[in-house]
Amino acid sequence: MLLAPIISGTGKNLMSSSHHPLLVFSDMDGCLLDHFSYSYAAARPALEKLNELHIPLILTSSKTFAELAVLSVELDLGAPFIVENGAGVIIPDAYFSVMPGGLIKSGGQWLKSFGPGRSEIINKLHQVRNDGGFSFRGFADMSNSDVAACTGLTEQQAVLARERQFTEPILWEDSEPRWQEFAKRITEEGLCSIRGGRFIHITGGGDKGQALRWLRSCYHQQYGIEPLVMALGDSENDVGMLAQADFPVVVRSPVHAPPAVAGRDDIMVTDKVGPEGWNLAVLDRLRFYSDSGFHNDSGQ
Repeated sequence: MLLAPIISGTGKNLMSSSHHPLLVFSDMDGCLLDHFSYSYAAARPALEKLNELHIPLILTSSKTFAELAVLSVELDLGAPFIVENGAGVIIPDAYFSVMPGGLIKSGGQWLKSFGPGRSEIINKLHQVRNDGGFSFRGFADMSNSDVAACTGLTEQQAVLARERQFTEPILWEDSEPRWQEFAKRITEEGLCSIRGGRFIHITGGGDKGQALRWLRSCYHQQYGIEPLVMALGDSENDVGMLAQADFPVVVRSPVHAPPAVAGRDDIMVTDKVGPEGWNLAVLDRLRFYSDSGFHNDSGQ
């Protein structure tokens, strides 16, 4: 179903929206951020409305903690965010009155991880490459200048992009048949691959869907009511998140086709691309909400 240009329905009981608070989970590159310029200017009206309604915007990205920490401050969010395709969740200190178990304190934040650290992943990845003679380059093989050239980031931004804790993005430079062999090899090593807009992300566990479920349960525990979830994404690495959402939205990409989400016939696809489509979709959903009730010391 297409949005032309605004969502007109979701197949859900919209009356329930007034009784359940809303969480908005959003991918970044090509979604909230323009694929080419990384600007979120076109999304400002929806960002302001989310803030007005105290609805948490939970950044959910392949980006690192260092990158999303900067963006969270710039957008004045104060909410948790999901890093490296769901491999970790960052929660501000004292965000919940009773913090969930299984967290690690890191500076002024709390971290929930869903897999092994990046060094273990890189060791396994390089061993498979050496044994099989596969051709690819990961961030560990690249300089800051290389990453900047591949992504369009500035070198300063590339430094933050390389500060990874749980995943290793790679550029595949071999054939498709070799990819199938490589994917089988890394699966045997306990690794998996997630395709993003630019890179294939190698991870040791967790995805955006798992992270969304866990964080949603934290809000449920805190407020005593199951929140509804809107999720917005544009790539294959967003499928797990979209599959878990009450209101899933695929933001149209200027560079690839919308991803398929198995088992869901209510996926909305925006007509407009990037942050312009994101803005219209979020504003349309917010028509059904007043203040969410998510108030805490972090300002959300």
